Amino acid sequence: MLGITKHFDAVKALQGASLELHAGEIHTLAGENGSGKSTLLKILAGVIRPDDGKIAIDGSEVSFNGVRDAMSRGISMVSQELSLVPHLSIAENVFLGHNQTRGKLGIDWRDTEKRAVEVLKRLNLNVNPKEEVSSLPQHEQQLVEIARAMAADSNILLLDEPTSSLAPNEVEALFKVVRQLRDEGVAIVMISHRMSEMLDISDRFTVLRDSKFIDTSPRAGVTEDWLIERMVLNKPKKGIRLEKSTEKPELVLEVKAMTDRGGAFQDISFNLYKGEIVGLAGLAGAGRTELVEAIVGLHPRKSGDVVVAGQTIGHSTRATMNAGVALVPDDRREKSTIHDMSIRDNLLLAVHGRPQKQRSKKSEEKIVSDWVSKFKIKMSNPYAPISSLSGGNQQKVVIARCLETKPKVLILDEATRGIDLGAKAEIYQILRELAAEGLAILVVSSELSEIFEISDRVLVMHAGDLTADLDRSNIEESDVVSAATGAKK
Repeated sequence: MLGITKHFDAVKALQGASLELHAGEIHTLAGENGSGKSTLLKILAGVIRPDDGKIAIDGSEVSFNGVRDAMSRGISMVSQELSLVPHLSIAENVFLGHNQTRGKLGIDWRDTEKRAVEVLKRLNLNVNPKEEVSSLPQHEQQLVEIARAMAADSNILLLDEPTSSLAPNEVEALFKVVRQLRDEGVAIVMISHRMSEMLDISDRFTVLRDSKFIDTSPRAGVTEDWLIERMVLNKPKKGIRLEKSTEKPELVLEVKAMTDRGGAFQDISFNLYKGEIVGLAGLAGAGRTELVEAIVGLHPRKSGDVVVAGQTIGHSTRATMNAGVALVPDDRREKSTIHDMSIRDNLLLAVHGRPQKQRSKKSEEKIVSDWVSKFKIKMSNPYAPISSLSGGNQQKVVIARCLETKPKVLILDEATRGIDLGAKAEIYQILRELAAEGLAILVVSSELSEIFEISDRVLVMHAGDLTADLDRSNIEESDVVSAATGAKK
């Protein structure tokens, strides 16, 4: 790819960007959110057309009129946001868009299901291919998405944040398959914001910044400092942990003996105090998301109570919001944003719930302007659809919306998933400042580095149980891993 340029209205998504890809390599495309990484891959996958530039495969210049056109040249893409059809079976989703085996009476479903099982086994996913794909947890749906690309016999595989919803053991299983494909001669491009993953899996790196090509290098010449220096104009500063008061902390949130109806977690109790940041760790499937959604009334609970500032609150989202609890959900596409709505209106959704007499266009414009400035949200204008933003900037809008409700408790479920290093550092610092002002914060994260970076205290879940409540000042990573795997309680 040479000199690729793409504009979306006034936004310059790519300005003369380039990418050179070789057979049998894993090539990481690195850069901050908004640097143009996903746009570059979408152009190569035939999803969108460039305004300028050239693409050549095996020395011959090509131009794609759509996704099928790119697939016919052996290019498949797994996007950051899942594109599965929820009410079709797992097997149907694996072969969606591909030629399926046909018998005398149409599609040979037995053979299709057999082939689906074979592909899924390569990803260590043993499931019934006849089940609806919506019955799978999100991390397993991600593997089905990857299986669909693998089923196309692609020789160029594009992975846009494929590990964002996977637990460490699942990431390693995926990387094993990715390395196997590389050894078979497949060219693989991967986008990731996890530094350890990038350095572990990659054979070569290309860095984009501000929609432009910055540098490329084989793995031997790349270090963490090399990447950060090229990805961000200013190296993200180490978060400053603000001094806390020595006074006895005020109890803000109590979760008492909570059990859900579906068996995702049982008999969970913990407290959250004013001005502290508590990390909630655990492997995928431990019940963390179900727990925080039950706290805010989104997930049904069988028993237990939630107490905010001494008052027991009802089992509904409205009661929770009125009590001063806000949640940033784990899936911004399905749970957090309305894609056809503007950036402005998405940010103001909570404000729109207020009585009309408390609202004015002037005050709302100031709210939007203040948050855009504080979070450094990159956009063309606030009236553009939120879908025009990068994933990280969309997440900033969601966090800003929650904070605009002036909560006593802020819960963030995988809130920095898909956010670049610089933006993470900014959000960490904002959370510390909010905690210093008295906000109680619960952070759910699959990244131990994030848990250790941000937390004053760490809760750990395993198989629906709360297995540890640890003070951050005197624990090691091994303590959290032990509790998360059930080895230590």
